[in-house]
Amino acid sequence: MKKPKKIFYSEDHLWVMPKGKNTVLVGITEHLISDKDIEKITIDGDENSVLYVGDVVGEIITKDDDSIEIILPVSGRLKKINREVIENPEIILDDPYKQGWLMEIELDQDLSSFSLLTPEEYKQLVEET
Repeated sequence: MKKPKKIFYSEDHLWVMPKGKNTVLVGITEHLISDKDIEKITIDGDENSVLYVGDVVGEIITKDDDSIEIILPVSGRLKKINREVIENPEIILDDPYKQGWLMEIELDQDLSSFSLLTPEEYKQLVEET
């Protein structure tokens, strides 16, 4: 699976990909879900709501009844929720970076001001865990 060239990661295993000026897509990394059988994904909040770094914006529920919180690594206005992924979570496993994104966020500050990891830093984090 080809990863985008311009992508960042959170320590909570979400990816953040610039989409346009001050707009990013946010999704779940392969590492977080690779061994999970996802039953359901929920996203809290409505489009146009303001979200902040550290907000729990949803959860991933597995068929084993495990629950994994989705913790937002950026802040801004929720522009769009990918309802296709909410209805068909297996899309994330098939195509996490093009079709499997969770939400589109209009940032309230420059992307560089958030504590995000480069692909190299994230790879090191994953290897250490």
